[in-house]
Amino acid sequence: MTIQNPLTDPEFIPSLRVIALLFGMGLLLVLFFARKDLKAGLRGELGQRYLSWMIIAPVFMLATFVGGIVGAVILLFFFFRAAYEYVTVLEVEKSYGFYLYALIPVTFVVATFFPDYYFTLPAGAILLLTLIPILTGRVENLNLQLSYAGRGYLYLVWSIGHLVLLKDLVNNGMIVMIGAGIALSDVMQYTIGKLLGKHIISPNVNPRKAWEGLIGDFAGAGLVVLLFDFAFPPEFVWTHKLSLAFIIGLGSAWGDLLSSMAKRVAGTKDWGNILPGHGGLLDRANSMVVALPLSYYFIRFVLQFGG
Repeated sequence: MTIQNPLTDPEFIPSLRVIALLFGMGLLLVLFFARKDLKAGLRGELGQRYLSWMIIAPVFMLATFVGGIVGAVILLFFFFRAAYEYVTVLEVEKSYGFYLYALIPVTFVVATFFPDYYFTLPAGAILLLTLIPILTGRVENLNLQLSYAGRGYLYLVWSIGHLVLLKDLVNNGMIVMIGAGIALSDVMQYTIGKLLGKHIISPNVNPRKAWEGLIGDFAGAGLVVLLFDFAFPPEFVWTHKLSLAFIIGLGSAWGDLLSSMAKRVAGTKDWGNILPGHGGLLDRANSMVVALPLSYYFIRFVLQFGG
């Protein structure tokens, strides 16, 4: 796990330029909706999303391009913080919460050093989960707690762990592209949904997420894929790039709805309060839980069979 100098990576400067361009465009978007009143715009929901991503993006790039122990610490913090928010909001019992926390380093180690065995982790996690009621003898709310803990592992730890697998599959620029695509999908979905949204996808899950907002998801992901064209390996032709944009947009929307469903069950609006004015880390990262695995398997398929 060697620390790298980002300046030696040929993808770093082009990626930095694209991220700077996207933040410039985002600031113009905030000013447009706030009628050139920047302070008022940054206090609004779009502005809060913008500020949240301004915090997350540099940290994500640092973890990606520096890697090593720095990347590991950042990623593990992300895992533990997301799991903490999940356990707290859904009121997961202590023993099942410890189960989730304990599997985080296990998943990280397997993804880093034994990637061929990563796909056995869900089965192993389910088997380990059944030991909790057996060893503790606690069967109160058993089905609910088993469901929360099992879904928590698949929903958070195993799915986002695909970030580690991506490090061995593609260059760092492409990893940043996927992260930026998820972020811009989130921002554009909110923007287009607010402007055009009339037909709600699932009122009982999220009364504000409209079918029209999917246009923003796909447009945001498509713009990022276009700007990061330099990061694609030669196996990717334009149909592959278009498909990846669709997958990132679809996965981002799907992950957001899964998060809304879990919060609706818990009767809460936000996962936490670590981000300024806009909830927990999981409120911004929820789109990753579907978009990351889908992107990983699609990229792996193209690299293996695309030629």
